[in-house]
Amino acid sequence: MRKIFVLQVLLTVGLVQAQIKMPHVISIAFTKQFDDATNVKWGKENAKEYEADFYLKGVKMSANYDLQGNWKETETEIAVKYLPEAVLSAIKTKYPSSTISGAGKVEKAAHEIMYEADVKINGKKKEVESFPDGKFVK
Repeated sequence: MRKIFVLQVLLTVGLVQAQIKMPHVISIAFTKQFDDATNVKWGKENAKEYEADFYLKGVKMSANYDLQGNWKETETEIAVKYLPEAVLSAIKTKYPSSTISGAGKVEKAAHEIMYEADVKINGKKKEVESFPDGKFVK
């Protein structure tokens, strides 16, 4: 019975390691871009993208890369007070009874910047995406 348990553990560990294995080209691209990153943890964003969660100079971040190692986007956690005034105003206008519990700045490969805000509306959590001018994404 113990041998079966040990075998199951080894298989599980092997599967977890296989899930986080990624193309070497992605690792090289990440290291070039974020050489000082710490506590890096990799996962698959979807079938065509990998995501690294990490800290850079004490700031929590994530970066996404396609299968060829091309950078897609970086998200940086920011304090709610650092959201642009237009974004805060748009959220308060559209969701007047909401509270904002977290925020992030998203930089995309196409030189696009967006902001994300975690809002609580009538007890339900929702992520809101906005451009710097306060226009909502989608």
